[in-house]
Amino acid sequence: MAKGELAIQIGTAIRTARKRRGLVQRNIAEHLGIDVAAVGMWEGGRNLPSTENLMRAALFLGINPVALARGELVYINGTDDLADAEIISDPSPPPTGPMDVKLLGVSYGGDDGDFTFNGEVAGYVRRPPGIASLHNVFALHVLSDSMVPRYDPGDIIYCGGRDAVPGDHVVVEMFGESEDQPGKSFIKRLKQRTTKQIIVDQYNPAKEIIFDRYQVKNLWRVIPLKELLGF
Repeated sequence: MAKGELAIQIGTAIRTARKRRGLVQRNIAEHLGIDVAAVGMWEGGRNLPSTENLMRAALFLGINPVALARGELVYINGTDDLADAEIISDPSPPPTGPMDVKLLGVSYGGDDGDFTFNGEVAGYVRRPPGIASLHNVFALHVLSDSMVPRYDPGDIIYCGGRDAVPGDHVVVEMFGESEDQPGKSFIKRLKQRTTKQIIVDQYNPAKEIIFDRYQVKNLWRVIPLKELLGF
């Protein structure tokens, strides 16, 4: 399914569930701590919510987040108390996982949208069902707005799994100026890898960035929403 088509289906499901709960967009926005405009963009199919926001919005609306991630509307607790609308399918409980994925601590870097790993574990977050058996996975908070509208500041992203390929979103960690100094890190979209360069795209503002491959310490793939939820 194309990304645009999926966004429309997810937006329609959110809007339908919201109206049947007798809620307005502001109720969702206040619960998630985001702008009302962001909810409007989801419902209009103009943008996809982040993994964290999709799961939190689904649970707030009483719908199955896994089904929502594939553009379907499945109520968790039945539909007897809802406003009149078409019942899409039978309710089923959402899968849950252990709180065992390390949330690595990060510090904001500067105007170029970079950050640094501070060497600490800030906490643990829930393991989504799609990565139940995946090792060497970690999570981190997005700090900058350089990848809006794909990732907003405050979003949690999960990293790991297979090696990144062009088209994947990635976390690029650079070597520090000295062995005991952390290097800058960036969240970007991988465009191309050559023997000497790693070429990435940034969304906000839109531009191409070229890294010296020999200055890159780590390149981690950001696990996409559908994969996190098992699809």
